[in-house]
Amino acid sequence: MQSWLVVGALLLGACAATSRSPVVAPAPSPGAGAVPEAWSTKLDRDNALVGKVWDVKGEAFVDERTLLQRLAPARFVLLGERHDNPDHHRLQARVVEGLAKAGRQPAVVFEMLEVSQQAAVDGYRASPDASAAGFGAALGWQHTSWPPFREYQPIFEAAFAHRLPIFAGNLPQADAKALVKQGLPALSTEGARKLGLDLPFPAPLEASLLDELRSSHCGQLPESLLGPMALAQRARDAQMAQVLISAGGNDGAVLIAGGGHARRDRGVPYQLARTAPGVSVASLVLREVRHGETNPKVYAAEEGPFDYVWFTPRGSDADPCADFHAK
Repeated sequence: MQSWLVVGALLLGACAATSRSPVVAPAPSPGAGAVPEAWSTKLDRDNALVGKVWDVKGEAFVDERTLLQRLAPARFVLLGERHDNPDHHRLQARVVEGLAKAGRQPAVVFEMLEVSQQAAVDGYRASPDASAAGFGAALGWQHTSWPPFREYQPIFEAAFAHRLPIFAGNLPQADAKALVKQGLPALSTEGARKLGLDLPFPAPLEASLLDELRSSHCGQLPESLLGPMALAQRARDAQMAQVLISAGGNDGAVLIAGGGHARRDRGVPYQLARTAPGVSVASLVLREVRHGETNPKVYAAEEGPFDYVWFTPRGSDADPCADFHAK
């Protein structure tokens, strides 16, 4: 399921692994795709882009070592994913691991955890027998709409192994739903101000966000609902930016989130620039390849503004709009 489809389900009210070292795909050699057996996802593993990292601004491929060298100096590293692709989470884990081995101790902030869960996160981490394997069950992950915890577990294992702080980053679902139903009056004046919702949002960015919502929900959302959902998305971006800033006071932070949140133009980077002007941000998106398409510039243009694109196989060819059309 696409990131926005998950978000829409949450807003509209629709919709134990054993402890081990992170299991991640071996790094591809520079200029080559990864060995097919390295990937959990199966479709188009032989696409020439699979395993490669594209430097968008430099318009060139970089190897993983170079990527990590470039990410390491950034105070905030944003790792955009497709939620239901387990290879994306393995690569995110590898970036977290690489930053830690480079001497960083960043906080790891998760879109999948709501800020109201932070006390539970801290309480579990304080337990002497706390482990990455038990984190999901302790936080009630199995009761959410996110993909199974086992798919995200490699990221938590990297954080536990290097004693990295873990932070819940997302706006509570109840607040997001209230924004969709009631608009700004759902929040107090101070609450709206803290999230920057009292400020005008640039018209081109608003139009882009509305277009993405319209498209990702297969044109089936009422036009009257798009604006409120865009408002809720801005609030979620602002909430994650706030957590990054507060959690990253010592050695920066890494954000694990859907690709749309990591866009440099209107995602979390926009909110970081509003709240902490001049802060250094690096944004990477994990992108599934499409059959027959091997031009990295095409994908970069489709995804929106990012610093880097890391290509993986696809997990499914199922029509994401099938459920909508069936109704």
